[in-house]
Amino acid sequence: MATWTRASARLLPGPARPPLLSLSSTQHPTASFAQNARFSSHCVSARWLPQPRPSAILLQRTLPTFSVHTHFSSTRVVARDATRPPAANTTVKDAVPAAKSADPGTPAASTADREPASESPADNNDSVEPAKKLEFGRSEKANRAAEVNYAARLSKEGKEPKKSRWSALSDAKRLLSLVKPETKPLAGAILLLLVSSAVTMTVPWSVGKIMDLSNVPLNEANIFGLSIYEFFGAYIAILCLGAAANWGRIMLLRVIGERVVTKLRSKLYTNTLRQDAEFFDANRVGDLISRLGSDSVIVGKSITQNVSDGLRSLVSGIAGFSAMIWISPTLTMVLVYTAPFLGGASFIYAKIIRKLSREMQKNIGTMTKIAEERLGNVKTTQAFVGEQQEAARYHKQVKKVFDIGKKQGLMDARYFSTTGWMGNMTIVALLWFGGDAVRNGLMTPGDMTTFMFYTFFAGSSLFGLSQFWSELMKGVGAADRLFELQDRRTTIPPTKGLPVKSAQGIIKFENVHFAYPTRPAVKIFNGLNFEIPSGSNVCIVGPSGGGKSTVSSLLLRFYNPTSGAITINGTNITDMNAKSLRRRIGMVGQEPVLFSGTIAENISYGRPNATRWEIVQAAQKANCSFISDFPDGLETQVGPRGAQLSGGQKQRIAIARALVKDPDILILDEATSALDAESETLVNSALAELLKGRNTTISIAHRLSTIKRSDTIIVLSSDGTVAEVGRYKDLSANPDSAFSHLMEWQMSGGDVPTTPSHVVDGRVAELEDLEDEFAGERDQEHFEEEEEEEHREGENPEDDKSRK
Repeated sequence: MATWTRASARLLPGPARPPLLSLSSTQHPTASFAQNARFSSHCVSARWLPQPRPSAILLQRTLPTFSVHTHFSSTRVVARDATRPPAANTTVKDAVPAAKSADPGTPAASTADREPASESPADNNDSVEPAKKLEFGRSEKANRAAEVNYAARLSKEGKEPKKSRWSALSDAKRLLSLVKPETKPLAGAILLLLVSSAVTMTVPWSVGKIMDLSNVPLNEANIFGLSIYEFFGAYIAILCLGAAANWGRIMLLRVIGERVVTKLRSKLYTNTLRQDAEFFDANRVGDLISRLGSDSVIVGKSITQNVSDGLRSLVSGIAGFSAMIWISPTLTMVLVYTAPFLGGASFIYAKIIRKLSREMQKNIGTMTKIAEERLGNVKTTQAFVGEQQEAARYHKQVKKVFDIGKKQGLMDARYFSTTGWMGNMTIVALLWFGGDAVRNGLMTPGDMTTFMFYTFFAGSSLFGLSQFWSELMKGVGAADRLFELQDRRTTIPPTKGLPVKSAQGIIKFENVHFAYPTRPAVKIFNGLNFEIPSGSNVCIVGPSGGGKSTVSSLLLRFYNPTSGAITINGTNITDMNAKSLRRRIGMVGQEPVLFSGTIAENISYGRPNATRWEIVQAAQKANCSFISDFPDGLETQVGPRGAQLSGGQKQRIAIARALVKDPDILILDEATSALDAESETLVNSALAELLKGRNTTISIAHRLSTIKRSDTIIVLSSDGTVAEVGRYKDLSANPDSAFSHLMEWQMSGGDVPTTPSHVVDGRVAELEDLEDEFAGERDQEHFEEEEEEEHREGENPEDDKSRK
């Protein structure tokens, strides 16, 4: 049994410092408390440490927990035993017995002593899973968030199967309709196909005629009125013509197919880019990449080489059967009897293979999604040594793809072995009845040879047509997923609405209600009302999850409000052309996103026709002086996602990208969070000069330096409304304001403002002093480094001269 120590907890008094938590041991010096405890909306928990014990099983036990709960009105210290699960239908917080402080108005808290609990038989059971004892209670917000709406999500297997028995033919017809724009070159390819097939079909006839002349002297032999030498010379020329026609057929059909696939991919990609944010919230990027990639490859194969082979088999089959009927209708009937069996087997096979193809493409999409997400965050995987588990996750999905491929292989083996056996049995029957006809003088040996050749051609044609149909069904299975993406229409058309020549003017949010489409029950805004004057510099602050970044998403029309209106200069933005509006808005996000290419290409991304001078000016205003340190300057490759640059460098390029647009509205969502103090000051100065009196700036920030620079501060509350609006000086002077509470929250490192209002007085000013103090320390360190460098150069003048 572990021996537990007693301890007491208290809040250190002092109006000029954030609430801290300390723990003093009364029995054992090894009892300690977790440092850097942070306040949250519920409690800050610290664990008691047991005295050392050799048994490693104790590490699996759930330790008693010591908690401090802070509220606006009171502070209390509670103790609970986490080894005892809470009662049914209660959360962890509800199950904790509270010991209220005697005076909630003071920062000091009462102590709570805990006696060692008697060990019960249940406690001796080391197999009890501690995870079950540490379950989080489900909040009301979580219950609302569970109500999801994935109406914009694409189905994994494509469109729902139609109830019509001819749905496969309908889908195949739509798939083949993709080649409709290529009618003229397709007609030429079919003409060449007829020529090459006609030449090929003359081979059996020529062989039969030569067989009949086997007993005729060479100088007396003639075929179609030609001597044997003239016949072979003419026939070689005909075969060369057939080869040329075959070459032209293959070239035309391949070019037509590749052109169709190229247009299909471009159209799908363009339609994907036009989708609204709701679509990308509901669908994984990996699945979309799979549709554009592997699905397009399968569709392309099914309508290029497959169609070419299918047409050739069709022409050869028709010509072969016609010749067989002309030579011997009786023997032809033997082959006709086997046709229903081959047709039935092909129909069943095509139906199964279509289903397997859909399932295969669905799992390949999942596999691509896993690889894209994990490889895109490989540094995080390596930092947490998660290579093995990620490899296992990917292998598990690869195994699913393998299993489906194995099913396809088994189905192919059954089908082709069965049809091959049926074809061989047909040949045996033809040889039996044909040999009897030759013995009875009903056919010549040459006619029998010709008939057998045409039989092989006809059988190969049937086999080719069945293979064509199976490949076409695979293409239909993949095309279902492509057509679903192609047919999807966005809820926010990007090109419809009034063109926006200028976005200058008053911005108003009038009784705006909003919830993200995928979480309709979680309300972000409930009657949001505020006004931003034209040309002003406004800062939006609020608690985490309060909807600060949602304001920018609504302004950019990534989403439409559930109700209410957002107007710019009196015009509702839902009546505006979304693309035209976005051209007048510059956006710098919290996490800068750069694309593979040069620095110049990334800066001019929103304005491709920007001149070199405009690019340089924007880079200088964003303090991108680091470009001078690169050998290639603006032509430096940033790498995928800007991997070759630091976080601060990427953020400054993102700022330059927004500035080069010369926007009427500039949205800065924590745009300077990755900059050091010196760079932030320079960038802020440039932004202040550039945007003075003309552009409207909306800053979403937590840093006090950004907040102080704003003309107006809009404080959002956690209930989706505006808590207060005012100037920094006025809001910070009021100790009971929501802004003051928010600043106290930031200083204490919590997640929500939980400190009583009377404790907040003077903390905003103290936070300013702390930031100034930190900035002074950085300046002092920089000054000391310069002095040390100068001293080092003075001690080694010769080295200095050589360096110069």
